[in-house]
Amino acid sequence: MKDFDDFKLHLTDEEKILLSKYQQMSDEELLEVIRQKAEELGRRPLKSEMELTWYLKERFGPWTRMLERAGLKSASKTHQRRRNTSRRKQWATRAKSAEAKNNPEEGK
Repeated sequence: MKDFDDFKLHLTDEEKILLSKYQQMSDEELLEVIRQKAEELGRRPLKSEMELTWYLKERFGPWTRMLERAGLKSASKTHQRRRNTSRRKQWATRAKSAEAKNNPEEGK
């Protein structure tokens, strides 16, 4: 994770306390904070409605991916297709590596 010293210089005391809490939470606990905010609002929260969004992005990636991980949004068809294609490529690469380990004579 990035060093947050530069960010901390510009945070209010309240934000510093919240950042400390966020850093001590597991991913699941932090995602639960986001789910609770959604429940409070009655809808998915916007970035502007959450505090320390830069930290959330650092921790979970893009806002939409974070909402997906929290179970508040389903992945777009394009993202699902890309993710599945990537996984298939990983499996194929692993299968080739395993095959090469099991048959070292064939590689010569």
